[in-house]
Order: sequence, then C-alpha cells, then structure tokens
Amino acid sequence: MRKALLFLLSATFGLVAGGLTLPAMAGSIFMVDKISVDMSGPSASVAREKALSNGQKQALDIVLRRLTLRDEWPLLPNLDEVAVDDLVEGFRVSNEKTGNKRYLATLSVQFKPTAIRALLRARGTSVTEVQSRPVLLVPVLENQDGLQAWGEHWWRESWNQRDLDNVPAPMTLPLGDIDDSTLLSAEDALIGHPLKLDALNQRYDTETVVVAHALADVTGRLGVSVYIFAPNQSDVIIRTYSGAQSLQEMADTAIDDVMDELNHRWKQVAAVTSDEMGTRQLRLEFTDLKSWQRQLGKLDAADLIRQLKIVEMTAAHAYVDIAHIGTQAQLMGNLQQVGLRLEPLADSWRVIEAQAY
Repeated sequence: MRKALLFLLSATFGLVAGGLTLPAMAGSIFMVDKISVDMSGPSASVAREKALSNGQKQALDIVLRRLTLRDEWPLLPNLDEVAVDDLVEGFRVSNEKTGNKRYLATLSVQFKPTAIRALLRARGTSVTEVQSRPVLLVPVLENQDGLQAWGEHWWRESWNQRDLDNVPAPMTLPLGDIDDSTLLSAEDALIGHPLKLDALNQRYDTETVVVAHALADVTGRLGVSVYIFAPNQSDVIIRTYSGAQSLQEMADTAIDDVMDELNHRWKQVAAVTSDEMGTRQLRLEFTDLKSWQRQLGKLDAADLIRQLKIVEMTAAHAYVDIAHIGTQAQLMGNLQQVGLRLEPLADSWRVIEAQAY
C-alpha cells in the first residue's frame, strides 16, 4: 500500500517515478533463500510435491524464528496446524534434479508480510522486520596448511552457502579477489588492523567488519572466534566444537550459532512489540526536484513507516505527516538505515539526509 501511495503522490506533484532512486537494501526479511529439499516417493512427481510442501514449511519455520526473539519462540504456532499456502506469496525453484522416485532442488520462498505479521501478533510476539546495516564478513581458516583469508577454502564456502542477505543482521562476503588480498591479509584481519579494515570497509560501503576465524586442529576439534570490529567498539564471540561430527558438520553448527547470536543482538534493539501507530510531522527541505524525490523515496523505504501524507509543500520545503510503529528511538534508527536523520524543531522534526550528494 505504501508503494502505491508514493506513486500516487509522485504523480500528483508531477514527479517521474522512473527517476526515483531508492537506497540499496540488504534483502527482504520475509524472503527465505537457499532451502535444500531432497525427497523420495512412489514417483518423481509425488516426491516433488512433498519436497515443495516440506520446503515451504521449513521456510516458514525459519522466517517466524527470524522475526521473533528467542524468548518468544515457545509462543510460535505448531506448523502442522498452519495453512502454509495462505502465507506464501510465491516461490522460486532452482538446481532441480529428478530421478525415478527422487526429487532434489533449492527453494526461495517469499512470504506475505501482512499475513505473517498478523500470525505473529495473534500469538502475542514482538516482530523485527527492520534489518541492521550490512556488515562485511571475512572468514579466516587456520589449519595444518596455515592461515587462509582469501581464495577457495571450505570455511568460506560454508558461509557462502547460507542466506546472508535476508536476515535481521545481514552480512556481505567480499569478492575475495586480488584487490581484497592486497588490502587485507589474514594476519591483518585477526589483529583488526584499523587502517586496512577501514580500506576494506570503504571498498564495500560498510562500517563494520566481522572476522570469523575457524581453527581446525589435528584432533578434529573446531574452535571459532568471531571478532566484531565496529566503528566505536569491538567484541568477540567464542565457540568450541568437538565430537563425532565431521569438520563440515561442526562448521555448519558454528555458522548457525554465530548467525543466531548476531541476529539476536540486533533483534533485542529493533523488535517492535505492537502494531499500534504513533504519528509525527516531518519537515523536508530540498533544493530541487531530484532531492525532493530522493527524500520521499527514502521515507517510503523505511520499514516502520506505515502511512505518509503531504500536508504542505512549497518550492523549498514540505511538511509530511507520518504514522509509524515502534518507539521514537527505533524510528530514528530505521531512518538512519535508509540515509536520513531527524532533528527536533519546535513543533515538528526536520529530516536531514545523512549522506552528502
């Protein structure tokens, strides 16, 4: 509805929708990607039907846990009692392989945001649909061959197999090309060399680097240390894995644990406990049609803003009324995500673009 509203407002004021540039976002919190399905049955067609049904149910479980806090997971519905088809907006199938009685594929499932929100609200849970700004992920493997940050190695490939985009705390894998290896060595990554990390951040337009160091020793143990180098602080997450599992299986578990922890930290900040809306008036100042379009587009891209109405407009400024969910602090954080910040005025808030053009 908000996208349609923006188009209507743009048409009303003579704006060209095709010229509107929205800020790049990490992904869609209601999309679940890279679901692997493998099913056998009396025939290939039956196996396919069962695989697609099970894959969509698996995706629903992922998206419900993704959007809610750990403490609220016991409140989530029994998936056997949910009409999954009613919640799916669409899905994409890739890497299909069909045998006589077996079906394998990879699924991407897009869920209906309004329906998912309603399902969760009915269970009394909070919802986190605003993503944090993407961080840069540098997987570093240490084994009998030494330290490896770039090139092909199983630790990096394990991360690459994950859906890193459509999560509350998205991550970006660097290209791993010659430029990356020139900017940052494995040793530089582990010590958190500030100048070299800054150079890598500049290349990928990020602010935070997460260095995931996997130490695979000869006894079959896997130690994982995740160093978080943010602009004003640093932190570390440490996990150790051992047992009868293979290194690959332990790596998969480690990645699940790390992603869950990073997502949980963000959700503690961004979780919205109610769909009740607050209202406020914003003043947008602009020098030309392009800057007006850009600011309006950024407001429309803010996930917490549910309604937007223009109440006054001149050649140099406009006042808009917005209705939003979440607290004032969450709204301000969400606007920062799309490149805007708020400055209080006597009876409204001034919108300032955080990025200079």
